Amino acid sequence: MHGEASLASEKRVREEFSAQLRAEGEHALEIARQLLDTTAVLDANARLQRALTDPGRSADERVALADTLFGGRVDALTDSILSSLAAKRWSKAMHIVNSLEDIAVDAVFFAADAQGVTSQVSAELSRVHSALLNLPEVLSGLSDTRASWDARARLLNSVIRTDELHPLTKFLIDHVAHQPRRRRFLSALNWLTGRISEHEGERVVTVTTAVPLSDDQRSRIHDAYAKKLGTSVYIDSIVDPRVLGGMRIQHGPNVTDTTVVAQLQTLQRALA
Repeated sequence: MHGEASLASEKRVREEFSAQLRAEGEHALEIARQLLDTTAVLDANARLQRALTDPGRSADERVALADTLFGGRVDALTDSILSSLAAKRWSKAMHIVNSLEDIAVDAVFFAADAQGVTSQVSAELSRVHSALLNLPEVLSGLSDTRASWDARARLLNSVIRTDELHPLTKFLIDHVAHQPRRRRFLSALNWLTGRISEHEGERVVTVTTAVPLSDDQRSRIHDAYAKKLGTSVYIDSIVDPRVLGGMRIQHGPNVTDTTVVAQLQTLQRALA
């Protein structure tokens, strides 16, 4: 998101409702569903986006419009969030939808906190991202919105057993697959891993290798990233023989890939 007005507005709304969303506990997931449903409605109707952000209307008029559209159809907290967003100033109409999605994802993370599974969800998102990183044909298929969701789901399941993921991880992946919002699938996953790392304080470091890490390797990676990030970290070690050798290290959206398969792909592109 760009534009000082939009950045300031999103910051105020997220701060305004953070404590309330956290207090919702597991029910925060239902708030997230309602917010994402609203995101889909607004994404499909640019005219509504403009009406809800029109600087020519007063804040009260925009709030009244939001209440007419969504009031009584959603939880009281969802309604309050929508009203607060409508009352703010936005640099571009689409920014209100971006903020709506951001707050919905916050709500999913608060639901994960309530269930005590935030680290698991974070690690699973990183694993899915890492597993897809060097599969360009699969990524191209997942980003092809002309294909049905069922076809893309089968393609994803051919490399990732999504039924083995935590339901909250699957909820987030399903969202970015169903509603790509002008993002390619890997970019959307990258955004999610960055958001949950921000939520956690960047504690999970995912390391993918062809063979298990030795205790010395795990210790050195832990110490290096704890120092780099300025916080305690959890090393999530993944063994994937397909990388052939080397390491792929990921924290949040940041990836350092020295695996053999990545080097071979780089060489192949250079020779093409």
